[in-house]
Amino acid sequence: MRLTFNPATLKFRLTVLVIGLVLLATSVLTFVSLQLAERQMRDVIGSQQVALLSSAAAYIDADLEARQTLLKTLREELGHTDGKPGGGLQAFLEAHAGLRDEFFNVLVFDSGGTMRANMNDRRTNDKVNFGKRAYFTDTVAAREGVISRPFKSVLSGKPVILITEPLYDADGKLILMLGGAIDLQRPRFFGQLAALGSGATGYLFMLTGDGTVIHHPNKARILQRVQDEPGGANPATSAALGGFEGWVEGPTKTGVRALITYKRLHKTDWIVGAVYPVAEAFTPLIHLRPTALLASVAVAALAGLAGWLAILRLLRPLGELRGHVAGMVDGTVGIDVFNVRRRDEFGELSRAFFTLSQQRQEAEVKLAAQARTDILTGIDNRRMFEETFAAALARAARADSMVALAYLDIDHFKAINDTYGHKGGDEVLVEFAKRLRAAVRSTDSVARLAGDEFVAIFEGVSNDAEPAILAGKILDMARTPFLCAGKQVQVTTSVGIAIGGGGASMEDYLALSDEALYAAKNDGRNRFAIRRLDPALAQGARASVCAGR
Repeated sequence: MRLTFNPATLKFRLTVLVIGLVLLATSVLTFVSLQLAERQMRDVIGSQQVALLSSAAAYIDADLEARQTLLKTLREELGHTDGKPGGGLQAFLEAHAGLRDEFFNVLVFDSGGTMRANMNDRRTNDKVNFGKRAYFTDTVAAREGVISRPFKSVLSGKPVILITEPLYDADGKLILMLGGAIDLQRPRFFGQLAALGSGATGYLFMLTGDGTVIHHPNKARILQRVQDEPGGANPATSAALGGFEGWVEGPTKTGVRALITYKRLHKTDWIVGAVYPVAEAFTPLIHLRPTALLASVAVAALAGLAGWLAILRLLRPLGELRGHVAGMVDGTVGIDVFNVRRRDEFGELSRAFFTLSQQRQEAEVKLAAQARTDILTGIDNRRMFEETFAAALARAARADSMVALAYLDIDHFKAINDTYGHKGGDEVLVEFAKRLRAAVRSTDSVARLAGDEFVAIFEGVSNDAEPAILAGKILDMARTPFLCAGKQVQVTTSVGIAIGGGGASMEDYLALSDEALYAAKNDGRNRFAIRRLDPALAQGARASVCAGR
């Protein structure tokens, strides 16, 4: 028997075997590489989701705090009227039209819980009592404002939360309670968070500490407790309700596998969550896997390396964003770091962060200005006056110079209100403030204390003649008739001026200028009276007095 040996056949078989082994080795290597990449990518995206959600939670905390600050400002303004503003509580609310931008509705309750004013519908006033509602009893018990649990409003039928602020008198007795309602389905409250959702199908949601849904793309779930829904709460949500914060991979309520992240707020017991479906989160890797496996015959090692580099490149912008967020939290970078020009997802997300940060800063500046500005006239309010006058007294003390304080009001202003209504009276107040600002020097400060009471601060006064000249200008500016409710009305003012040095207190000036004002009124109104503080005498002592028209 003759054996034949074919080298070509053996070479072919060895080549096939080697190619098969190389293909198997490269396929296994590619598969293992992709698995490692997927694990690292999952960790990186999960960390990015935590950073993303932390920013969303910080935004919601800041938004709630801003609304609380706005209600506190409104409460302080109401407190200056002892809870009885001119025109009544309903007119007081309706005069603050800007509240509609921040709240769905603003209510005022008396100490027993009966509604006394309703910004949306005055017809319901005095008809409903809310004294047994949890938000009312919680506020009374805490003696400070609270953020209520979500509930369905009996007035509007909408799912809302209520931010409260109580007003107490000097004896600590509850006078009134303000309540600012936020519609949980209103885009104004949650709409800006949509920009923070991950990918095309990712979304944010929010729960209370007991599992009640506050915000969700599925509006039907709002005010439902996740534990009471069919199937109950999924394990991830149950863990979050128990205190867990961070991210996990698991099924959603609809069975979609996703990266689910949870973060608690600081202002209240709410939990904000984010869902990022795995199928979308790992789209680049899913597309890369079959390509890498098919290309492993020729360039398996190179394809695996290229895939690895591609993943690193795709994740690099998210890493940069995470660094920017960390820098913002640490205070090492400003918001301008998010204002990038890139047109990819990183650029869009960074610009969304930039816009939210700008809006937050603008809101803080606006609230700070509102807290020191009279809402009706636009000039300084009592708080700003106290700060400005304290600074003026300090400068006068350092420079050993004189300061004059003019205290003035509108003569017979009640008659104007009674004749032309409070709207007409407001028109007179606005025009009076405008003229007062124009009548004094550019270096002087003017403010409205309350009602028709105004003050003006004159610094650098050397003698009694200068305040007398300025007081004369103030009297003259009022002589031109005012437009009130479409009619020309003659308005006069009386002015009381206190002059002294920086060593006197603000209370001394206010008391003496008020005394001078009443002296001018007793002399027939439409005139001024000047009194000087004597620093050599006891606090509040009066010296010389002069008056003029």
